[in-house]
Amino acid sequence: MNALILMTRVPVQGRTKTRLMKILSGEECVKLHESFLLDIFNVFEFIKDDIDIFLTFTPEHSFSLMEDIVPDYIKCFPQQGKDLGERMLNGFIHLFNKGYTKVTLMGSDIPDIQPEDIRISFEALEKSDIVLGPTIDGGYYLIGMKKAHGDIFDDKLKWGNKSVLEGTIDIANSLGLKIDFTSKLMDIDTKEDLLSFMKKAHGIDTKPQVIPYNTINYLNNLWSDKPYVKGYFKG
Repeated sequence: MNALILMTRVPVQGRTKTRLMKILSGEECVKLHESFLLDIFNVFEFIKDDIDIFLTFTPEHSFSLMEDIVPDYIKCFPQQGKDLGERMLNGFIHLFNKGYTKVTLMGSDIPDIQPEDIRISFEALEKSDIVLGPTIDGGYYLIGMKKAHGDIFDDKLKWGNKSVLEGTIDIANSLGLKIDFTSKLMDIDTKEDLLSFMKKAHGIDTKPQVIPYNTINYLNNLWSDKPYVKGYFKG
């Protein structure tokens, strides 16, 4: 049995996408995060019949703030653990204890992920122990396993740092685990990430299966009067 976990913060003002608060207000960060989630849920529509989908969230008692945008077919449970690595590991353990044999976990700041990116991750696990979805900045947005390898989430890894992917690969190699990869994508944490995302969106030549319209439309409306953004699109 296959299961996918979407790991996310509940979009709460002042606690979500905080690195973007240099250029966006707390409420704008909430709306942007909600747009990411809506686009990812649209992707899930293409895989939900083949893969059981879960959402794990934090803060634990704030789920009601996003409950109305989460599709009914997604099962939800709170994150548990003192740091990101421990919360990720506990998510895997939770689903392996339910009897799933292949579990993939992904982040929520990849609005242009495609159904095929997720399908490939499960296909890769047929012959590998670990699958990683690299990000352009040196981290990863997705990790999949067939059993809970706790050492992969070593608390010495600096989560959010550019060395996370490399450090994770080193740990997997030291454990003798076979690694495979799915598509490299860009996660959105900074103003530069947002601008790159929008430039890519404006330059789409061949339509992907799922276009992240919620994020694109929100940013278009948010930045429609910003000349430096328009100039970036023309660059």
